[in-house]
Amino acid sequence: MYKRPWLLALIDAVLLNACILGVFSVRFIHGMPDRNISAYQNNWFYITAIFACLFYFNGLYDFDEDDDGVSILFKVFSSVSFGTISIMALTFLSRNFEFPRTVIIISYFLLNIMYAVLHIVVQRRFRVVCPSRHIMILGGDARCAHIEKMVLENPQRYTLEGCVNPEQIELLYEAAGEGRINFVAIMDDVEDAQEIAFRLDVEYPGLRVYFVPRVEEIMIGTRHDTVIGDVPLVAFASGIFLKRYFLLKRLTDIVISVIGLLALSPFLLLIAVGIKLTSKGPVFYSQDRVGRDGKLFDILKFRTMVKGAEEPTGPMLSSDHDPRVTLIGKPLRRFKLDEMPQLINVIKGDMSLVGPRPERPEFVEKFEQSLPAYVYRKKVLPGMTGIAQVCGRYETDPSLKLKYDLIYIYNYNPWMDFALIYQTFQYILRSNI
Repeated sequence: MYKRPWLLALIDAVLLNACILGVFSVRFIHGMPDRNISAYQNNWFYITAIFACLFYFNGLYDFDEDDDGVSILFKVFSSVSFGTISIMALTFLSRNFEFPRTVIIISYFLLNIMYAVLHIVVQRRFRVVCPSRHIMILGGDARCAHIEKMVLENPQRYTLEGCVNPEQIELLYEAAGEGRINFVAIMDDVEDAQEIAFRLDVEYPGLRVYFVPRVEEIMIGTRHDTVIGDVPLVAFASGIFLKRYFLLKRLTDIVISVIGLLALSPFLLLIAVGIKLTSKGPVFYSQDRVGRDGKLFDILKFRTMVKGAEEPTGPMLSSDHDPRVTLIGKPLRRFKLDEMPQLINVIKGDMSLVGPRPERPEFVEKFEQSLPAYVYRKKVLPGMTGIAQVCGRYETDPSLKLKYDLIYIYNYNPWMDFALIYQTFQYILRSNI
């Protein structure tokens, strides 16, 4: 079931409606008032949708191997509580949503019990079949001895593959290269712990790298991601979009892009006519760009350069006063209107509204050679706009743009996208006034 979370969501939906109907039947055993049951019949879909969203965003379909019975219990409790409050609010605000209070209260307690049992059983089954963490510890003797004891106390989740001190670090790299380990814990007495974690994470993508944070790292906002015994650990590359955010981000992209294309279609048609009348060549310009996981896709733009602009020089970055830019291309670039066809790329799933700027393969290869962390940009969909586009400039050094992109990737939340879209409009207006 953990491989098919939609199946668990379906069971949750059936359980929710069966519970409410069951309580209705017991509460009104001698006859059910039409106005009450009709309120449920007319609104069961909305009730189900509210609970499904709450379960989804509370992470009940994430199947996180660090979740135990207590964390599942609290996730269920908060989801059912907010769902029940939502039903009560609808009952109060709408005359067509008249739920008896007794039905709401009894359903609340029954749903907490049934969902807790169901999800705890599913989570325990998931943890049983979840592969063991083959862990190697890097640190001084005292630190290693302490966490080694904690690891050995939990043989179901961890298989200890060894403890090495910094002088033996090549043994760690050797084990990672041979695939004998999938989990590394770096102690806080190791110098250059983050540099070591960075190298491991870049060179061995399947390896989960954790380190014990120092006090100063905690004070600047580093949070712990997991605990082994009593030792807090931080995932080096944690924070890349939580699973529950992927669906919300994708739905937002599709809805806004479709509405945007429909609303702007007359204006986009005028731009297309203007391009055709003022220069020779096609209206649109497509070009290979690097997307998520390094996959290539054709990005769409309104053509703003003369036909065959790169034939004499090959791929090269444009400049502010590029002679290859057409007459109508200048205002299109100035107000970013040349990028509006990328809404089609967003609908197709090649891009997102917000994310790192999609770069050409030639430039990506060049940047990855000088900036090893550049590979992290490939973990998310590229975007029409982003922090680097809003806060940086076209000529901003790629190393600084990369930092902006990583800030977005590792600190993402859904509200960040809306804020960046709003800031993009501000940036365009401010740059042209």
